[in-house]
Amino acid sequence: MNKRYLILICVCLIFICPLNGQKITVIERNGAFTASEKQKEFYYIEKDFPLTDDRWVAILEGTCNNTKQSNLENLFYDFWETANAMGANAFFINDFSVDRHSVFVTVSIFNLTKEELNDNVELYSFNKIYVFGDLIVSTFKTKIPKYRKIKVNKVKIKVYPLSYYEYQSKIGEKETITFGGVLGSGVFRSGEAGNLSLYVSLGDGKFERALTPWGQGLSYSSGSIYPLDINFGQFLAEILESY
Repeated sequence: MNKRYLILICVCLIFICPLNGQKITVIERNGAFTASEKQKEFYYIEKDFPLTDDRWVAILEGTCNNTKQSNLENLFYDFWETANAMGANAFFINDFSVDRHSVFVTVSIFNLTKEELNDNVELYSFNKIYVFGDLIVSTFKTKIPKYRKIKVNKVKIKVYPLSYYEYQSKIGEKETITFGGVLGSGVFRSGEAGNLSLYVSLGDGKFERALTPWGQGLSYSSGSIYPLDINFGQFLAEILESY
């Protein structure tokens, strides 16, 4: 086969088959917006935050299949990278639909000022704990368990795949989440005024970006409980609430 044709086929396959198994599509774009500087952050925009059209950048549509290669984690970080490349640093979930095998999400992305980002963060929830199960469907093939057992302040809880447990903590309360028995892992925090909500995962994953600080009095023991970026956690909570 001609070498030139072989290279052309490889390039086409890259665009047809996304590396992570999910697909991001730009379905609408603000032609008047021009990125002034490179963006690195990707903030979840609360429903009550007032948005203006001049800060709107684009609408993105994404899908994933709840597999190891294509799940909500990979989809979120693909949204993040695409948005940053277009000059956006924040997102608002427009719409989504879910079933056992697929998730379809549409987000609007914005370029917010530092002052707007700070005002938006003040609308975030405080002193809650969100514990997420696996982001992969439980089947014989995936070998993901039906549920994982945790203890929240010694109360036994079952957390199923594609779901989460939400706990509202109290000021002055010592919060303890343990997973895996004596040799397992744990999260420990003291409830304090102004603590942003805590988002953790029991499943495997990258979880390499946690840009938002978790507040004072928080510590992790080694094991299988992973801290999530707060914006990723809010993205998950809004979507998985429909499962």
